[in-house]
Amino acid sequence: MLTQSQHLTRKRIGVISIALIFVIVAAGCGADSGPNVPAAPRSVPTATLPPAAGGPTAVAPAAPPQSAAAPSAAAIVNGTSIPLAAYQLAVDQRFQAQAQEQGIDPNSPQGQALRAQTKSQVLDGMIDDVLIAQEAAKEAVAVSDADLNAAMQGMITDGGGQAAFDQSLVAAGQTLDDARAVQRTQMLNNLMRDRVLANVPTTAEQVHARHILVDSQAAADALLAQLKAGADFVQMAQQSSKDSMTSPKGGDMDWFPRGWLPSKEVEDAAFALQPGQISDVVQSAFGFHIIQVIDRDPNRALPPEKLLELQKQAFEKWLAGLRAAAKVERLAGQ
Repeated sequence: MLTQSQHLTRKRIGVISIALIFVIVAAGCGADSGPNVPAAPRSVPTATLPPAAGGPTAVAPAAPPQSAAAPSAAAIVNGTSIPLAAYQLAVDQRFQAQAQEQGIDPNSPQGQALRAQTKSQVLDGMIDDVLIAQEAAKEAVAVSDADLNAAMQGMITDGGGQAAFDQSLVAAGQTLDDARAVQRTQMLNNLMRDRVLANVPTTAEQVHARHILVDSQAAADALLAQLKAGADFVQMAQQSSKDSMTSPKGGDMDWFPRGWLPSKEVEDAAFALQPGQISDVVQSAFGFHIIQVIDRDPNRALPPEKLLELQKQAFEKWLAGLRAAAKVERLAGQ
């Protein structure tokens, strides 16, 4: 909608606050078919992010329950301490990997800024891990030793055998217990994710609409008058709409459910229309719109990218609730 390079029907996400990055493919989003969704630092979500908590350098997170405040804690989450040593090792490993990948001198001002960002990201992720583990304990959700052993054996096999796996642990500064703790946390996160996502419907009421976006009320009023006089909506959108992503398609925004568009005003107007109807001029933060609904479906299957977005929203809402109710004392990462 929005700028010349944006698309109305894609809700933009920059640096996100979702602690668990979703790696879900169209073929399977449930507990049986969904891939690992580990705790990870804040990043831009895609459908193909690697399923590793911070990559191969991840270290064992704090595992609740533990005693309360400890002088060597990085944070205390509802009485559970996150070990300072584990936090510092995770920061060092992730910072070194990111600095090398981005070609940043660790000692430069840019490098120091990256380290500060990494410290915050790592601690956020570790806090979320503890919150999820605490909630899992309340709901009697756990990873069995048998399932953990099977997952570890799969990692060893996929990694080229025991010797190669042992070498990777040494390179990462991990022990076998560390690696098992990381894997158990990932698996527990996945179990809790799947419980949340089980409540996200795979179908929803949707509308298929098109729109025209212009910069002023006067321009929108003039276009609306022409449309009411019988002008073709598709041609008007192609000629006049400022949304460069939809104007070549006659303003077509495709099908969308509630909660998908970045403008609630446009979304509300679209859902208030019946097929063939045209809205009055609708103002949003992006400009002035005229919307036409092409079709409606009260129970249309969500396409993978829309389902993924709604799942992210549901999980973030759930996790935000845990954060809001938690007593967290951050002792590091500032």
